[in-house]
Amino acid sequence: MNPPLLRIRLLGGFGLVREAGAPLVARWSRPGARTLVKLLALAPDHALHREQIMAVCWPHAELRAALGSLRVALHTARHALEPELPPRGTSAYLTGDGDLLRLAPDTVRVDTDEAEALARRALSRGGRRELVHALEALTGELLPEDHYAPWTEPARHRLARRRADLRRALAEYRGSHGGGTLRPEADAARVRLDWALHLDRSGRYEEAVTLVREALHSYERQGLHDACTLAAARLAEVLGRGSGADEALAVLGAHPPGPGAPDDIRAAHHMARSAVLSYRGRYDEGLAAARAAEHCAEAAQGADHPVLLARSLAQQTVCLGLSGLADEAVGPAESALAPAEESGDWALLATVLSVLRETERRAGRHGDALAYGRRALALAEQAGRPTATAFERANLAELHLLLGERADAERLALASVELAEPFGGTALAFALTALARVRGGVARKEAKRLLERAGRCAKEGGHLQAIDEVRLAWAEMVEARQVLP
Repeated sequence: MNPPLLRIRLLGGFGLVREAGAPLVARWSRPGARTLVKLLALAPDHALHREQIMAVCWPHAELRAALGSLRVALHTARHALEPELPPRGTSAYLTGDGDLLRLAPDTVRVDTDEAEALARRALSRGGRRELVHALEALTGELLPEDHYAPWTEPARHRLARRRADLRRALAEYRGSHGGGTLRPEADAARVRLDWALHLDRSGRYEEAVTLVREALHSYERQGLHDACTLAAARLAEVLGRGSGADEALAVLGAHPPGPGAPDDIRAAHHMARSAVLSYRGRYDEGLAAARAAEHCAEAAQGADHPVLLARSLAQQTVCLGLSGLADEAVGPAESALAPAEESGDWALLATVLSVLRETERRAGRHGDALAYGRRALALAEQAGRPTATAFERANLAELHLLLGERADAERLALASVELAEPFGGTALAFALTALARVRGGVARKEAKRLLERAGRCAKEGGHLQAIDEVRLAWAEMVEARQVLP
């Protein structure tokens, strides 16, 4: 009996689908095993020498240790791809040929291979329909969770060239058949939006705002109402993180969803509104908007559905938690985890885990909170999100402090401040507050100076939660008689 076909998704986030057989595991016990499969999926002919894999996955390990790690990762990967595989069975998907490891060509399909084949056919002899279909097949960033990984760069550049070739061919086709320049301009605006998302996640907020404004103005010129609504939602979320909440709400008000707007556009609008309202401390209104986003997300179809659903549920948890309704926050927080994992977006999953960490912390379950926090930190680091990484380190530091583990708390708080320093504002406010709490019991004057600086950073960032956190830390220290009132 032939084994079921295994499909590997790389565009839009790593994912696996098997046409039959035992269900695939949702969580991999070893990140190195996932990276091994990704490397083979990107490699020419899907084959790599074992030393090439070790150089990427364990670059600083001694040879013996790297070989041991490779054996464990290979075992983990084979059983993740084929859960029913006996302990010493031969994998139908991941095979060895001497020092080469490869994905079996007869049983494995990779989405980038199929998308590039469509592109080649469309460019050689396709018409408009074929070109559009090929461009749609290449939609989605290659492994967004590994955006900053050097080993993805050759494939990223190759796919970017394919997209550019297809857009150029489409523009030429439209020009020769009486079409205008609207679609190429719209494509350029979409590229700006995609890149702005990466800048936002990298903490480069001013650059992100500039790009999203350009995309919004481009869509306005073209009269693309739904695209304007989406761009306005993106712009509002970035503006709302700082002192631009009033402008963010005005942007959303100027570009509401139209009567026939798709559900995903409506969900994005409500999500942005909820986020901005929560930044302003208007938690009841933010909760209502997040629930409206959830209803739209449930009705939405396509690849963005799990992302929209996870974000809306996580946002409800944030609003409930900040309103003091910790018990009510548990349900939506736990419901957000499955769609976040399904989305393949590690940055989103890190956010959901961060929300779960805070929910468990408020409930006094510090051990569970620590487990969620560690996962959130690992994913934030892997997704290349420096401000989110600093935030997770600060929160883990405070958890270790609650557990009486001062050395771990000190190490994480210092690392958080070091990482947040170049960004200032909200990220640095949270980091300094965590360090002040750690130092409060042993260095009172230093803790006071740290909190004074944290207050200035929180005010500069304009983030109400950061401002409240600094005030709370002051109150805690005064109550503990660590700083004179």
